[in-house]
Amino acid sequence: MAKRHPQKQSLLQKALRNQKVLSQEVLMYQRLMEVMRNENTFDEILKLIITSVTKGLGFDRAGIFLVNDDRKMVERVIGIDQHGNFEWKGVEIPISREKRGDRFSNLIYGYTRWYCTNNIRKLVTKEVYQKYYATVTCAAQVPIVVEKSNPIGILCVDNLFTRRRLKKTDLLSLMNFATQAGLAIQSFRLHEKIRDLTIKDGLTGVYNRRYFDNFLPREVLRCRRYKRNLSLLYVDLDHFKKVNDAHGHPAGDAVLKHVADLLVKELRNVDMVVRLGGDEFAVIMPDVGPGGAKIVASRLFKSITESPAPVEAMRLRGEKIAISMGLSCFIDSMNDHEELIKLADKSLYQAKTAGRNRMGDLLALQQ
Repeated sequence: MAKRHPQKQSLLQKALRNQKVLSQEVLMYQRLMEVMRNENTFDEILKLIITSVTKGLGFDRAGIFLVNDDRKMVERVIGIDQHGNFEWKGVEIPISREKRGDRFSNLIYGYTRWYCTNNIRKLVTKEVYQKYYATVTCAAQVPIVVEKSNPIGILCVDNLFTRRRLKKTDLLSLMNFATQAGLAIQSFRLHEKIRDLTIKDGLTGVYNRRYFDNFLPREVLRCRRYKRNLSLLYVDLDHFKKVNDAHGHPAGDAVLKHVADLLVKELRNVDMVVRLGGDEFAVIMPDVGPGGAKIVASRLFKSITESPAPVEAMRLRGEKIAISMGLSCFIDSMNDHEELIKLADKSLYQAKTAGRNRMGDLLALQQ
């Protein structure tokens, strides 16, 4: 049997490698699009990108750094540690427009197209190498570009575990995939902005009445099914019209934003703050029973009523924000969200008629 000519064999091997890389890229793009269609979270999209880069393109580790809004910092949003586990936010690196800045700055501002080395010691000082790189010898970094000359971040890879040398084909595949990853990231961000326009209040940034009306019945059904507690808190600003009349509507808007910010700050991530309309807010607290609800309500009441007013004219006149609060609890697998709302309203009305700037009694619906 005749042997293939060495040059032809080399060309064939190269063609087969390129075909394999192309197949992996196509597969990764398909997976990304599937994740986008399935309404996955941003963290799930990031994990898929990193998994695709490592398992699909064959790098040991990968990390994604995204540019902050002011373009003065890049932040790691996901990576893989030296033990092979996912690591998340926590690393920020300052960047600048100076052409002779660090590698991240040069990539973001287009002074260099990429970095790739099989001996990273040549690129950094001994002190930097010992502090950040340890035994990494093969590494590459490419910008995540969606719009020309405006990278949104950096995709980093290395071969810490296998020490496999990086080739030109590795870099080309990485650059191609970085573009696709950037499109997925930007698509998610755009989707989130559009989604926020439909479910968030434009002034305060908390959820709106429409989302509240859709979410609360489903949450009540969930609590009923799994026999979990649920608390509902109503917050109504007292004499809010006087703020608008005395200081103007911009001052009133500032007060509303201030109250919304305090509510979000004092609550858990799983709690939901809603602007029902005008000067009335609601807080949905899953898995919180009567005892916990009273504690949370007291903390929120104190935080809002004792905080300095966000408007200077109000502070000069010694004016404070006054609120009335109503509270109801849904316990023992109750199944009527409308009754839960009626009880919160009743508790709020109780606080209003008792003189305002106070909490109403906690009312519970029990079967």
